[in-house]
Amino acid sequence: MLINFWYVAAYSEAVNADRPIKVKMLGQNFALYRDSAGVARCVSDICIHRSASLAGGKIKGDCIECPYHGWQFNGDGQCTKIPSLGIDGTPPPRAKIDGYPTEERYGLIHVFLGDLPAEERPPIMAIEEYGQEGWRCIHLEYNWKTNWERSVEAGLDPAHAEFVHTGMKFAGSDAEYIVPPLDVKRLEWGAEQSFDLLTIAARGDLEKIKPQAASVNAFAAFYGPTCTATKLTLAPGQKVIQYMFETPVDEFHVKKHLVSARTVNLDPGYDKAMNQTNLFVAEEDRIIIEDVDPAIYPESNSKELLVPADEQIAVYRDMIAEWEARGWRIDTRKVAEDRGRVGYAIPCPARREQGNWVLDSTPMLPASRGEETKAVA
Repeated sequence: MLINFWYVAAYSEAVNADRPIKVKMLGQNFALYRDSAGVARCVSDICIHRSASLAGGKIKGDCIECPYHGWQFNGDGQCTKIPSLGIDGTPPPRAKIDGYPTEERYGLIHVFLGDLPAEERPPIMAIEEYGQEGWRCIHLEYNWKTNWERSVEAGLDPAHAEFVHTGMKFAGSDAEYIVPPLDVKRLEWGAEQSFDLLTIAARGDLEKIKPQAASVNAFAAFYGPTCTATKLTLAPGQKVIQYMFETPVDEFHVKKHLVSARTVNLDPGYDKAMNQTNLFVAEEDRIIIEDVDPAIYPESNSKELLVPADEQIAVYRDMIAEWEARGWRIDTRKVAEDRGRVGYAIPCPARREQGNWVLDSTPMLPASRGEETKAVA
């Protein structure tokens, strides 16, 4: 799992000023709440006093209050009150927890988990169609029991659809079947590719607009380690775009937040049918991906044989290796070894400027390791 990227923590509507909620991301727990101005706040969940869960506490103005002894922390992580010190007591400088930048877009709360300053942070995946006339956007959330990298790669794979998804023309058995040459364009924080693809027939209420598999122009991209976009042009003016924000819960569980945009059947009455189709397709993928072993792909790509159809996956693995080489990958084995014995916090931006923290930063792999895993297709 990688720090220094934006991750979706929750739907905007799930976080209010009544009570905090607990969210697990990158193997650590966080407390989310809204301050008195309605701004979504995210802090490390461990109270640095006696390790209670802050998410089990209360919201007091701009602060979250620990349920154990009433210590209060603001959204930046600074302790503002320690009741046992008395009304005039001043919390010591070391009384602070990690507080993380947040942004709300597309009905989702995005949290920056890492210590990069604002000017160096990668962007949140853009959804230009969101809220625009002529587009209908809907949400869907579900969980997979798998490693996040395997999950993301499933969305970048043009060769799997014929074998995994019901209703494809060839089902992998026709001599005509071939994956066309791919033109992968590498970007600063990801890569994009376009190709022609035979997509599955629509189901239920949507069957009348796409009763059988049809050739469409497809666009697939990844932005950062956990966000993907799949754009399908069914016919002139008829588009469906699937924006997926994946949040690693831990090494072997991932929460998937889908924003599905379309120019067809804009009536909200079709939303249920669209998401039924989305879930049907996702379930076919899930059955395969959850059964992949090893769940974590090998450190060397020589242990898996990639072919030209895997070109974007090879680029994805290259970029993961580059981000790992910067020292951004969590040492999950060390974290697992210390589970229940040592409390860690994903480092926040304030750690670049302040020292004397109670909790240690989450252990990270050395900053040159990723160069060993370069992929070839």
